Amino acid sequence: MQERLLTPEPYVKVALPVPMRTLFEYKVPKAIALRHQLLPGMRLKVPFGKQTRLGIIVELCHQTEWDPEHVKPFTSLHDESPIMPTAIMDLCNWASRYYHHPIGEVFFHALPALLRKGESDTFRSETWWLLTELGQKFDLSELKRAPKQLAFLNTVNTHPNGLSPHIMRLHDLQNTTAKALEEKGLIQGELRHFSKNVEHHGHQKQVPPTLNNEQASAVNKLVQSLGRFNVALLDGITGSGKTEVYLRLIETVIKQDQQVFVLVPEIGLTPQTLKRFEDRFTTDIVLLHSNMTDRERLDGWLMARSGKAKVIIGTRSSIFVPAPYLSLIILDEEHDASYKQQDGFRFHARDLALIRAKSVNASVILGSATPSYESLHNATQNKFQWIKLRQRAGNAIIPSMERIDLRGKTLVKGFCETTLEQINTHLKRKEQVLIFLNRRGYAPTLMCHDCGWIATCQNCDVNLTVHKRANKLHCHHCGHYEPLINQCAECHSHEIVTIGEGTEQVETQLAHLFKDTPVLRIDRDSTSRKESLNNITQKIHEHDKAILVGTQMLAKGHHFPNVTLVVVMDADVGLFSSDFRGMERTAQLITQVAGRAGRASKPGHVLLQTYHPENPAIESLCTLGYEYFATQGLQERKTLGLPPYLHQVLIRSESVDEQQSYLLLEQVRLEAEHVIHHFNYPIQVMGPYSAIIVRKAGQHRYIVTFKSENRAPLHQLISQLAKSLEQNPLTRKVRYAIDVDPLETY
Repeated sequence: MQERLLTPEPYVKVALPVPMRTLFEYKVPKAIALRHQLLPGMRLKVPFGKQTRLGIIVELCHQTEWDPEHVKPFTSLHDESPIMPTAIMDLCNWASRYYHHPIGEVFFHALPALLRKGESDTFRSETWWLLTELGQKFDLSELKRAPKQLAFLNTVNTHPNGLSPHIMRLHDLQNTTAKALEEKGLIQGELRHFSKNVEHHGHQKQVPPTLNNEQASAVNKLVQSLGRFNVALLDGITGSGKTEVYLRLIETVIKQDQQVFVLVPEIGLTPQTLKRFEDRFTTDIVLLHSNMTDRERLDGWLMARSGKAKVIIGTRSSIFVPAPYLSLIILDEEHDASYKQQDGFRFHARDLALIRAKSVNASVILGSATPSYESLHNATQNKFQWIKLRQRAGNAIIPSMERIDLRGKTLVKGFCETTLEQINTHLKRKEQVLIFLNRRGYAPTLMCHDCGWIATCQNCDVNLTVHKRANKLHCHHCGHYEPLINQCAECHSHEIVTIGEGTEQVETQLAHLFKDTPVLRIDRDSTSRKESLNNITQKIHEHDKAILVGTQMLAKGHHFPNVTLVVVMDADVGLFSSDFRGMERTAQLITQVAGRAGRASKPGHVLLQTYHPENPAIESLCTLGYEYFATQGLQERKTLGLPPYLHQVLIRSESVDEQQSYLLLEQVRLEAEHVIHHFNYPIQVMGPYSAIIVRKAGQHRYIVTFKSENRAPLHQLISQLAKSLEQNPLTRKVRYAIDVDPLETY
């Protein structure tokens, strides 16, 4: 009698984390076929060259395109059931095709790091602490000489269901203290499976504020779209209460026992988003971002996959997290470039959100005070529902904007006299002032006054940034740093000067000018340590008057009710950018940072320091607002034939050998022109041309650009070029990347 195989298909197609645009075929060992039902989404070990690698089953098949004698059997099965749901596998397949990225790397990008390393997809166990009978009767006064034990026992008393490791961390309680109390018989440990937010479910939840008419109308329209695929652009000015609209919709989703994704552009915004959500909802909420440990991220991923976590808050890669009951995806600050991965697998979370939502009939909300031109274009074409919020929530009013003409003015470390007078006026009223400068460090350039020598990076074609407090010169492109010097490297003069201002220098100067006022800096340097951003924002809320100095980190999502004056130090940045998106980004930054002013009962005012006050772009932004500015910008893009009116793909090369970097893309261009001519594709080719920073991290960089009004032939061409590139011997020495719908075109 013949044994019946649980897996009748003799071959599997496997995704491996290697830079090759193909699946790999393996034979199913008969012993495994007899005992296991293989399914897509399971991990297995396979022989690959001289190594054994972890792979993911993508497909089972009855035939192989290779000689069956040469198809190797896989080594072992790693899972009893699929770890990756079908919906995520479909998303990965689409992403691999659209972004022309190796399929195995896409699949492994979608998994948490521990699953990529072969860990099991199970929750960790953790110890919760409960009072014993003796502990319940214990006289706490006996611990007055052991304050740590007393604090621990008091906290356990307030958590009758058990004290979790999460609450212990919040109260800075140590395991050594718990062990000491356990030895006294006052508490006992209980091993439980990880559970994220059980401890939050008991406390009093925040009462929702009353919606204004615009918010109420937006909520009603968006609630009606739940349960079907719909994309809405929630275009709300800063302070218009977009988050409250999100919260009302999430409340509806939770009541329907469904799940929601809330994507935010940067890690810095996740803690405050989590706090606001935890104050509102009695449900499990998970946070996912790169500052978490691998174990924390796996637990959050498992909570979402199980359906237990109803709200998943995360940055761009969270779009790949499994959620079986997904009903709504929210992209807050949808215009932000952080949603596009700029290296490796270059995907855009906004595009993947739409694809994923469509596959499961979920709704998508794209929220922003300064929508991207792509989203505005889709809204004007009625592809997206366009919902506008044009009044601020509560009693807050839109801040007034004033242009400060710097021409002919004497500046004190970047500030003119008028600006300093206004800063002083607001501080005297015990209000806060926000200074925006999108340059961190002390100064962008170190120069010799005698011979003109400038400190440059040895790896990149850029100047080194001066960081005075860290006593170093730092390249913000490759990370190279060297000690700060006080003598010219060429003429040995000691007349070394800094040129320009960075946030560190502005902080120092303002602290000197306003000695009785706290000056707080928020940039990547001041917030590099864990919890540092939370600590700084807490200080901001503690002081009545204060000066906040920061980069674009300050422009996003923060609510500082006592900020009444915003100063944009260099409003001209981007006016003359070589990047066609330069003006769009400048307008978004100015509008976003201006929106930090006057968010509560006190009116706000914005000062734009500029050498070009009559520039039409600056003038229209100040007087007519972002929507008018963006509408004019879209018209210009249409006239010039730029995205979103045509589609772009870049292929970039980089190598220590400049000639080979250029030669690879010259071969790409020649092949592309041949294919375009043969198939009569309506595609323009430009390049190869050098990147604006030609040499970066020791690599010489070149670009070739492809443009077309029709997406289909463009992708057919790129697919063919990608196959050729894989086989090109030059790619052993030259790295290349395909960038579909690029945000950086230089």
